[in-house]
Amino acid sequence: MRRIAFFGGSFDPPHRGHLAIATAAADCFALNQVLFAPADRQPLKGKYPATDFLHRYTMTALAAQADPRFLPSLLDAPQRNATDDTRPNYTVETLARLRALLAAEPEPTALFTLLGADSWLDIGRWFQAPRLLALTDWIVAARPGFLLACAEAALPPEVKVERNQRSNGAANHSSSALPACDLILHHADATATRVWFLPHLKEDISATDLRAALDRGQIDRELLPAPVSDYIAKTGIYRSITQESSLR
Repeated sequence: MRRIAFFGGSFDPPHRGHLAIATAAADCFALNQVLFAPADRQPLKGKYPATDFLHRYTMTALAAQADPRFLPSLLDAPQRNATDDTRPNYTVETLARLRALLAAEPEPTALFTLLGADSWLDIGRWFQAPRLLALTDWIVAARPGFLLACAEAALPPEVKVERNQRSNGAANHSSSALPACDLILHHADATATRVWFLPHLKEDISATDLRAALDRGQIDRELLPAPVSDYIAKTGIYRSITQESSLR
């Protein structure tokens, strides 16, 4: 059975922290593919003017060259319609489409959603959260000190949670078997999905601070994959955003 993880986000820009999370997940869960899917717009993140989708997708494709298991995806690309041009993409709809696509393929696939701990703590506010959580299993990149109780408290009340007492958080680099999960989510339709928290990840890269530095023309090549930093230097896209904003 194939194992695929959907990894959504603004990727504005994609940085080495994103690659570290994807690498850890791919190693621990023997993933065949990690789909890096830049989001058109994120309903819960409206403070910063997102860079044009085409630029973000291009940078994501460049970053994904770091590992043959990584694949850029257009699953969350802009989908405009005549009735509502401002409606964002919702992850629940994107994952439902992905599940339908995978179900039509001859080889069975285990589908996971990969996200950071900060995003998980907002999961109860995501559109149709109970349905969303029932669509896939979940891999959460947890920082050191992240508490399981906080993870449970973030869930919507409709989802019943069971803590897996067998879980020890151990990585599983040498076996095709999955490690024991941390949480089991029980849903209204009597199905269950699982949640794992990747241990010992320290992702201290602030995307907001990184973008602010890029706005000032400061490109930190230690934080960015080389093809991404080269692309930013060549196009000057972040300085262009600052200049355009100042003219409004």
